[in-house]
Amino acid sequence: IREFTPASEVDMLEEAFEKGVEEGRFLHKLGFNLNFAPVVDLKDDIWKCRSFPGDETKISELAQAYLTGLQTQNVLGTAKHYPGKTLIDRDPHKYVVAANIEAQDVYPYSRLSSEVSSIMVSHIITSGTVDSHGIPAVASADVIGALKKNFSGLIISDEINMLGLRNYYPTLDEMYIAVFKAGNDIVLNFNKDPNEIYRM
Repeated sequence: IREFTPASEVDMLEEAFEKGVEEGRFLHKLGFNLNFAPVVDLKDDIWKCRSFPGDETKISELAQAYLTGLQTQNVLGTAKHYPGKTLIDRDPHKYVVAANIEAQDVYPYSRLSSEVSSIMVSHIITSGTVDSHGIPAVASADVIGALKKNFSGLIISDEINMLGLRNYYPTLDEMYIAVFKAGNDIVLNFNKDPNEIYRM
């Protein structure tokens, strides 16, 4: 699938829509009806390729265009990684990460709440506008509960074997219990061992 590389400001929305159509067509052909995209973090300083360009308003518009295109192919979208700032410090696949969340970070989720079918919650420990009270956001009943008051779609955890979550908890059992008790509707576990999935 080609990268998102708009030629000019004028055609960015059209290109986002076309990218949604293209990826939706590909996923639908494979038999999928849900995509864990788009990323609506305002910046990506880690991989430098996962977020749309612009401020919170422009990113929301581009994400909406992408979602519209995706959904023309009967594939649902997921806004991630709530509440934002997941890609600006250290890689949460490898490290426990904390960030101060501001109003502009959560703006895309509010803007897209009626357009998107699911929101993926990150493992970062948050303070500020969204406060996880010293624990990973995905394990915070306060964060998940507040999100559910304003969003009626699915709440999905980011993959729980990422070290940004796994290393926070002394045991796997404590981590499993925490993400379930927080109220996530779907908990992503990419462990290939069926015994571990059964244990979870």
